[in-house]
Amino acid sequence: MDINVKTDNDSTRILVSGSVDTEAAEKLRNELARVLTSRPKQVTMDLSQVPTIGSSGIGKILIFYKELDKIGAKFEIKGIHENLFNIFKSIKLDKLFPISMR
Repeated sequence: MDINVKTDNDSTRILVSGSVDTEAAEKLRNELARVLTSRPKQVTMDLSQVPTIGSSGIGKILIFYKELDKIGAKFEIKGIHENLFNIFKSIKLDKLFPISMR
């Protein structure tokens, strides 16, 4: 799994590539913690190149969202495989933050 973070002013874009298994979820957690230190105002996560994600990866994203919410930052997922989109919807993450397949 690879993570590419781009920051432009107060906006941060996180592109995740590859499967997010338990080991990769820890790498994701570390990178998301680093993003939080810059106190972004807007974060967009692109999961279009993630074919599978485990529960630990989903948990890391949820914790990240909660930390962003505490500082008043906005979070969204743009670009997600249909199978992941269905999983995220089934656990109602789309009620917390915007999720779109494009």
